[in-house]
Amino acid sequence: MSEQLVRLLALGVLVLLYLFFFRVMRAVWAGVATPRNHLSWRSLLALRGDGPPNGNAAPQPVALVVRSPLSAQGERHLLADTLTIGRSAECDVIISDSYSSQSHARLYRNGAQHLLEDLGSTNGTYLNRQKVANATVVRLGDYVQVGSTVFEVSP
Repeated sequence: MSEQLVRLLALGVLVLLYLFFFRVMRAVWAGVATPRNHLSWRSLLALRGDGPPNGNAAPQPVALVVRSPLSAQGERHLLADTLTIGRSAECDVIISDSYSSQSHARLYRNGAQHLLEDLGSTNGTYLNRQKVANATVVRLGDYVQVGSTVFEVSP
């Protein structure tokens, strides 16, 4: 082989190596970066109500409202005795979120209050940015995060 052909092949391999590296870095960045259609926590807190509308007892939570992502914002899911959240078709609230598990979390009624528990998900369930380890009481105005989907507990 001529010396020019060897240099041309070496240059071609080097270009392919850089293209491969670029594609890998782009895929990693896409998995790490926050999607642009998600609201920040500060903007979610600005949407949150600060308390009951009058001096009476606080109203009980009756629904989960999607706050993020923007494509599903405003979807309302009524709280029943038990409400499961995940990607599975068997869940009560089905979310198409690659960061959520098939059966990710469960909200259930215990007397007059609602409790949130993680169902052994890979990425965890968060209540007001705190990871849920045990069944935790959910109150009006709280934020529940399942994967990258954020719900607000509302009346």
